[in-house]
Amino acid sequence: MDETQYHELFLFAAKAGSLEGYLFQRQAVEPLTDWVDNITRMYDELSPVVRKDIAPATAVVLKRALEYGDKLLESGLKEKLQQLLTLAGKAD
Repeated sequence: MDETQYHELFLFAAKAGSLEGYLFQRQAVEPLTDWVDNITRMYDELSPVVRKDIAPATAVVLKRALEYGDKLLESGLKEKLQQLLTLAGKAD
């Protein structure tokens, strides 16, 4: 798969996952800290090759999350997402 295909696949998966999360019926909504921690853990578990391949698309999604969540995210969560964005930038 080339870089453009990874980019498109990652963005599609991000959008589909967001829709699933939005529509999922739950008894209680998990705190945002759990969501950010899960994303960070999952990113860390990816192989370096995959992280490098999806880095451009990862950066787009994380930048949007930081922008859209500006008023909702506590400073600690913003910092975690910013660190993940920095890691994605270094994977290039």
